[in-house]
Amino acid sequence: MLLLGATAVARPASAADWVDEWQALAKQTGFAGHAKFAELLAKPEAIKLAQDWEAFRGYSARSIVAQSNIPPDLKPGLEITRETAAKYPWLKDYLPGPSYDRLMSTEWFRWGKIRIVPTTPYALSAKRLAATKKAQESGEAFTVNDKGELIDSKGGFALIDSDAQPFTKPKSGIELYWAFLGHGIANENLEFKPLALDACLPSNKVDRSYKLHLWWQKMHGRVDVAPLGSIKGEDDVIEAGSVIFLEPYDVAGLAASRRRFAAADKPDDFRAFVPSLKRTRILAGSDSQDPMAAGFEATWDEWRQTWMKPDVKNFDFKIVGEKLILAQPETGHAYNPAQSSSNPCEIDVIDLELRPVWVLEVTDKTGNYIYGKRRIYIDKEFWYAQYQEMFDQKGNLWRVIDDARDMIPEKGLWMWRNYVMWNVISTRYNRIEMTADWSILDKPMEGLFDVDVLRDNR
Repeated sequence: MLLLGATAVARPASAADWVDEWQALAKQTGFAGHAKFAELLAKPEAIKLAQDWEAFRGYSARSIVAQSNIPPDLKPGLEITRETAAKYPWLKDYLPGPSYDRLMSTEWFRWGKIRIVPTTPYALSAKRLAATKKAQESGEAFTVNDKGELIDSKGGFALIDSDAQPFTKPKSGIELYWAFLGHGIANENLEFKPLALDACLPSNKVDRSYKLHLWWQKMHGRVDVAPLGSIKGEDDVIEAGSVIFLEPYDVAGLAASRRRFAAADKPDDFRAFVPSLKRTRILAGSDSQDPMAAGFEATWDEWRQTWMKPDVKNFDFKIVGEKLILAQPETGHAYNPAQSSSNPCEIDVIDLELRPVWVLEVTDKTGNYIYGKRRIYIDKEFWYAQYQEMFDQKGNLWRVIDDARDMIPEKGLWMWRNYVMWNVISTRYNRIEMTADWSILDKPMEGLFDVDVLRDNR
């Protein structure tokens, strides 16, 4: 079905056929979001960036799709509902099973309609590309040691010392996982003001609603956002994230900060201020497996799809396949591809596009982790998870994530737009919407990863 080694054909800037397809889709649907995304993609800088990354990789998502045996009617503009799904027997080959079940559901978390949009070339920044090309041309060779740590040619921690994207052509599961971790947030400063979550009951009614602010920062290998290079004082930290809850009143003021260290044997620095206790707690690794708050399906380990350490003693990492799947497009800078007009606990229309992915399975070897297995569908263009399925220790599917990013096409910088996350065992759904605050690229972030500072200045 799929030719993943396909060689891309260079295109002049005037022949950006994906822009033509988005413009045609916007004309067909009359949807302002489609027109806005087409406008963003049509910028000459966006076209050039997509083409430069395609030339570096030797393929694009579109070249892979073009050389695959795709059903003729699987094309932009196609709309599929519960009533019409039987007309498309190929749908189950491309739409992951948990999503297919939501389309066909007449009960909890119903999807009214899926709409196919063009497969779009996505890119990281031009400076990240230059750094990655320079590393490869100089003979830089990343390796993973017996602890599961990512090491550069000089024996140092790669994500501390290097600004390149590691393992652009991964040969093993652990290399693919590090490519995913190397992608990070595809940015260097991140802020959501706010992140809003509706926790939905099986009856498709909202149980609880939350609002919070969230920050993230890449500490080393910074090439796009000042300060360049490294953040002072974060010598052994790869990245950090923090959050403070604003609503509802019973959790307002709850703050947490977490730092990821490069060393495998150095546990994350994970702290939380609990207003009801009026104290700051140091949290252990087991705490990261708890839901972030009542009604949340996301645990603290689902930050950025997964924050789980690449510990090869406790987990097996294996590439189990390559395929095309239908997943949300990264259209968040123009519109939210998962739209709910009347009931936030259901989706009226969800846009999906064909994406080429590696299928990575991460299996717990200890029997002590919350999940017995994660199945992560990692995009072949930009090394980030398009879709994720989490299984319990008995092998039962438990939770599912399909997110959409907020990406600036001409800059190759990314944040997030939504998490569509549901629990197939409890039949509960979390609708999570993020509003990216791009002004954070021009602001200092000192103190934002100190829970006491967050507590005092919320």
